[in-house]
Order: sequence, then C-alpha cells, then structure tokens
Amino acid sequence: MTRPDVSNRSLGVMLIVSWLALLLFQPLTEAWDDRPSQRPWIDVSLQLDGDHVLYTRMIKRVLRGDWTARVQISTGEGWRTVCDDSGAWTYRPETSGTLSMTFDRFTGGCPQPSGEHRVCVDYVMEDLRGRRRIFGPFCSEGTGKG
Repeated sequence: MTRPDVSNRSLGVMLIVSWLALLLFQPLTEAWDDRPSQRPWIDVSLQLDGDHVLYTRMIKRVLRGDWTARVQISTGEGWRTVCDDSGAWTYRPETSGTLSMTFDRFTGGCPQPSGEHRVCVDYVMEDLRGRRRIFGPFCSEGTGKG
C-alpha cells in the first residue's frame, strides 16, 4: 500500500493559500457588507396619527449613533424645518418594531404645527466594528392637524 507523500513544496503552497484566505476573509466580508444602500443597517418609516408618531424601525445590527428629528411645514413649494432636536442612542435588532410616541416626545419638545406638516429623522450610526454610516432622512407623509 502506498502512502500519500506531502512534499515540502505542497505544504508550503497550502500554508500560503491558508494565510491569504485568513488575511482576505475580513476585508472581503466588510466590502460586501459595506453597501449601505443595498443592505441598510437601519430602516425607518414614520406616520403621523393625530398627536402621535408611529415610529417603525427595522434594525439589522447593534448600532450606536446620533439621531436628529425635524418638524417641517409645507411652504407650497417644498418643506421648511421649523424645529429640531437630536440625541444619542444605542439600537439593537431586538428593539425593531413599531412604537407609538407622542409628537412632543418624538420631536424632543417641538410643538405640533396646525397646518400641513411632517416629521423626519436621520441617523449617523456606527457599528461595533467602528464603521460609520449616514441613514435618512426618513419622513412621514405631510398631514394637516385639526
């Protein structure tokens, strides 16, 4: 019976290929994951419901970052921000879903306009690997109050 013989050359080639695979694995996975427009880390939809904001978010990974909420009124030709607030938060996939928040709480104390208005939010997020991305703005449909 013959025994397979692994020459020094074959062993060297296998070691080099293994070493390259280990070196390239993380950059390749990060390059694939580094496509936020196709694979967003967070996706948000907003809906105004009277004096409440229905805030639905789908969080794909643990994120830390800053949010900015804006109240905008219609100018007839576009939207103008009349009030905003910002803060920092940590987002986790298990907190995905819909939250009903008062207008005041969602906007950080901004008064709700009486005419056509909407709310928007955007994020500057960082994942656990320290990669930073901007998401948004996510805006509700314009609505009139009362």
